[in-house]
Amino acid sequence: MPEGGRGSGPRFRLAARTASDARYVIDPLLTPAFGFSVFAVSLGGIVRGFTGAGSGLIMIPLMSLVYWPPQALTMAIMIGVVGAIQLVPQTIRHVRWRDVGPMTGAAAVTIPVGTAFLFIVDPEIIRRCIGAIVLLSSLVLLSGWIYRGPRNPVTSASAGAVAGLMNGFAGAGSVIPTLYFVASRERAVVLRANIFTVVTLFLVITAVSLAFRGTVTRESVTIAAALLIPYGFTIWIGSRLFQRSTDRAYRLAVLWLLAAIGAFVAIY
Repeated sequence: MPEGGRGSGPRFRLAARTASDARYVIDPLLTPAFGFSVFAVSLGGIVRGFTGAGSGLIMIPLMSLVYWPPQALTMAIMIGVVGAIQLVPQTIRHVRWRDVGPMTGAAAVTIPVGTAFLFIVDPEIIRRCIGAIVLLSSLVLLSGWIYRGPRNPVTSASAGAVAGLMNGFAGAGSVIPTLYFVASRERAVVLRANIFTVVTLFLVITAVSLAFRGTVTRESVTIAAALLIPYGFTIWIGSRLFQRSTDRAYRLAVLWLLAAIGAFVAIY
């Protein structure tokens, strides 16, 4: 065919490139892995809307069954950051910044350390240890024990430092803040606001750290963007459930949820 003829011009090449790009975007969404991930993020969304946290503890282990673990962690964090926007208006006015500030500041230092360990340490061993700690801590609090020690910037920062390591390594940073805040005598609306704010800020910091590690790819962004639809809808469902709960029901639900997640992660 002569140069400039049909099939060789710039218009044809542009059309071919457009079709190739469209297929690159759509193909990752037409897999069993994506279908399974819809279930994972829907469950995580309900939990996030109700408790203010915990979605990563559900999404990351489940999505790691069908995606490379660092990719699953990256996608779960991107989903968590964007999906959290819809809860900001109903939580921001209840936040206790004297607790949230030191905790987040300390986590900002340790999250990159945990992210570095993600690439050099076998995550299975640490993840199982985290699951066992979550299960044990939840059962202790369910027994009626309440932490009566000091609550100040030092204790908040210490909890944040440990949580940062856990979040950077396994996306499990919400465990420590949740246990720390639920053990107090604050109202459920304050507990949920504190937990939600800390966990969301953790996610933002972790997302930045992972971006520097090169785990944010076009495929990851495509899948995460598509999963935002079921995640956002189920967050709304969880939020409606919270509005119908009592302080006691909220505490019990959170602790039993953590116990179940801890047991799952420990044996996963």
